[in-house]
Amino acid sequence: MGRSLLLGLVLAAFYYFMVFDSGLSQKTAIDAANVQIQTLTKQIADNQAKLDRAAVYKKTAAEIGTTINKLLGVIPEHFGIADLTKIVSNEARVAGSSLNSITPGTPEISHVAKEFEELNVKLDMTGSFLQHMVFLSNLTRINQILIVRKFQFLLQHEAKGDESPQVHMMAEIVAYRYRGTVADATPGKPETK
Repeated sequence: MGRSLLLGLVLAAFYYFMVFDSGLSQKTAIDAANVQIQTLTKQIADNQAKLDRAAVYKKTAAEIGTTINKLLGVIPEHFGIADLTKIVSNEARVAGSSLNSITPGTPEISHVAKEFEELNVKLDMTGSFLQHMVFLSNLTRINQILIVRKFQFLLQHEAKGDESPQVHMMAEIVAYRYRGTVADATPGKPETK
């Protein structure tokens, strides 16, 4: 009986030290799992922040693309002096002004950005002040950037009876054309239609 008691104590000690370690190995495993959970949580938060930034980038890129397309709509690539002359003469006719002359200018590279070219025409018109204002107002409705420079009004005839006074208007109208990338653009490049 002494031997079996001794053998029982040895087995109990072996079991206690090898198998039953009062949860120390489980506590170590739980701590390791908690560290891994914290690492994965941080990684998820970092990935979510990257996804949020990517969504903002995608939205911004889409808005910029839309803005660039709108800009290219008002500063077209396939636009020439003939187009500008046609717009100006049509709007003068609609306003009822008499277009005495329209002189195309030499296209110049824009001083603001080399990707754009300035196209200009000088015009000489006769009509009432109201007709000239209608003409200028109609130019603002064109879906393109047009700038009126160096305009001058001179009274030609005083009002007679029911007639309006005749006003002589001289002006320079400037439009812009997109030249493409600066490396591809050359000042003497022919217009494409």
